[in-house]
Formats: sequence, structure tokens, C-alpha cells
Amino acid sequence: MHEEGKVESARTFVLSNGEVDFLWWFIQGSIMDPGVRARLYANWGLCSRHSLGFLVVEAAFRPHLIHGCTILYGELMRRALHVLDDRGIHGLVPGRVSRHLLHAPGPCHLCDLGYHERSEGNVPPDRLAQGRDMTNAVRFAADNRRGWLPYVCGRCAGTDSPVLCRLHLIEAMEHEGVQIAKSQHASILSISTHLSTFENSFRWDLRGTDTAEDRGALISAIGWCSGWTELIRSLLPLAGKICPP
Repeated sequence: MHEEGKVESARTFVLSNGEVDFLWWFIQGSIMDPGVRARLYANWGLCSRHSLGFLVVEAAFRPHLIHGCTILYGELMRRALHVLDDRGIHGLVPGRVSRHLLHAPGPCHLCDLGYHERSEGNVPPDRLAQGRDMTNAVRFAADNRRGWLPYVCGRCAGTDSPVLCRLHLIEAMEHEGVQIAKSQHASILSISTHLSTFENSFRWDLRGTDTAEDRGALISAIGWCSGWTELIRSLLPLAGKICPP
């Protein structure tokens, strides 16, 4: 697809009234409900559409404190490291068990509640407009491009990059053997390490310690957990070329 076509398709991503309404309350604190947190953890976050929506809404209302999204995906990347760790006693876990643990046992939380691109909601017009505004999310992705670019899944993007998202890693482990997971460990560790630095930078005593690589790791973590499909279609073309020249 030509770059112009990519930008045009990116403009079609519009959150519904219901999605904005839910995600606004989500970032106010409902994400901290124990049952919701457990479900998000078990299901590796949200689907491709709603993980992007979560980022868009939090960036729209809190451009300098994209904290809830960072905490959630930081937890999930640490979980990924644990699941795929083959050192010590972890090396005794059969590969098929690790592959099974990478699967989401249930549907996306928002999808399961019936939220989609046409769902209705009771949201004030000004809040709806702000929640749909992708300006801050696009700026965040563009400013921190070098933090996510190396981790775009080659199969999602249709490139020859060997990096895989969780969904394509499961597929590769099923068809090519579980040993392929070892080749992904370094990128998962890097994403997790950078994202932890970004998360810690929200502390007052560590403010300003994050870099573009650390902030961009949030995009990488979302892409790894939920797949890069919606990010590639709807956000990243507005933030610069997805593939390096």
C-alpha cells in the first residue's frame, strides 16, 4: 500500500459513543476493579481495536500521564518474560505449556460487554469529541518512533522482520516448533525493560529519566500483546513510515 493510502485508511479509525463513554470511565479508575484487572491480565489486555482505543482516550485526556495504559502493559510484558523464561526451573516447563499460556482464554473485555464501532453511549458532546481526537496519540507515536519501530511484528506488517507479536508467536510455535520462542526473548526483554523505565518516570523523584526508547516501548508492548494490525492501519502511518528505509 502506498503511504498516501496508509494515511487515508488511518483517518477511518473513529471510536463510537459507547467506546468513548466506557474508556473515559475506565481511565477514571474502573480499570482498577479487581475482577477487571484479573481479566485483563489473563487475556493479555484488550483486542487490537480497543487497546488502541485505550491509548487514544488516555492520551486525549491525559497527554502527560498515560499511566493506566503503561501500568497494564508493563505488567503484561513482565508476564510474557515469565512465561517464556527457559532458565533454571522454568526450563523444565514443556514448550506446549508456554504456548498454551500465551493464549487468551476469553474475549476482549470491551468486546464481551458489547462495545464496538457502532455502540451507543451517554457521553457529552465535548467529551466525545475530545475522546475521539487522535492528535495526542499520533504525536506520542511520532515523537517516540525509534522506541517502537524495531519491534513491529514482521508478519503483521508484511515485512521480512523476524520480530513476532504474541499472536504470531503462538502461530509460529504451533507450526515451527517451540524453540522459536528463544529468538523472541531479547526483544520482549528490551520492551519490558524500557517500559519499566517509562513507568518509573511517573514518580516525582524519577521524573525526566525516560527516553524516546522508553516511551515508545508502550506502543511496542501494545503491539506485542494485542497484535499490530490496528496500530498499523490506524495510528502508525500518521507517525511516520512503519518500515525503516
